[in-house]
Amino acid sequence: MSQIDAGHFRTAMGRTASGVTVVTTDGAAGRGGVTVSSLCSLSMEPPSVLFCLHKDSRVLPTLLENGVFAANILAHDQHRVADSFAGLIAEYREDRFAIADWDALTTGAPLLKGALCRFDCRIASVFGFGTHHIIAGEVMALETAETRPLVYSNRAYHHLKVA
Repeated sequence: MSQIDAGHFRTAMGRTASGVTVVTTDGAAGRGGVTVSSLCSLSMEPPSVLFCLHKDSRVLPTLLENGVFAANILAHDQHRVADSFAGLIAEYREDRFAIADWDALTTGAPLLKGALCRFDCRIASVFGFGTHHIIAGEVMALETAETRPLVYSNRAYHHLKVA
């Protein structure tokens, strides 16, 4: 049993800065998406990424059944997309995809137009740990844009200044 206070741990993690990613999926199980802050690279061979998703997430069953996802790393001007997929904008709760324009590459997972980076992935492995699932995806296609990232820290969005 951990001696670390959960509230203190949450506060400490909230002070770290991270990019903002919207993970989306589409397929036989339907379309879904969620905002995450845990995307990172996993391996160069094969090119792969991973993210963490709470085991009670409403998107998890759809994502796992579809077997594919897109990791859309948001650009500096896409904070409303992040809020929509976090369920924070009431008018988009029924159709979170209506907030932006989307297309697809290899897997059919929805890719956000204008995103900083777009990784089109197939699920390679899923691990359970604590309250979350760690989902590893092999990158099947990717695209990048010349723009600045959206950054999240201390419960707020931030923008990097251009040098």
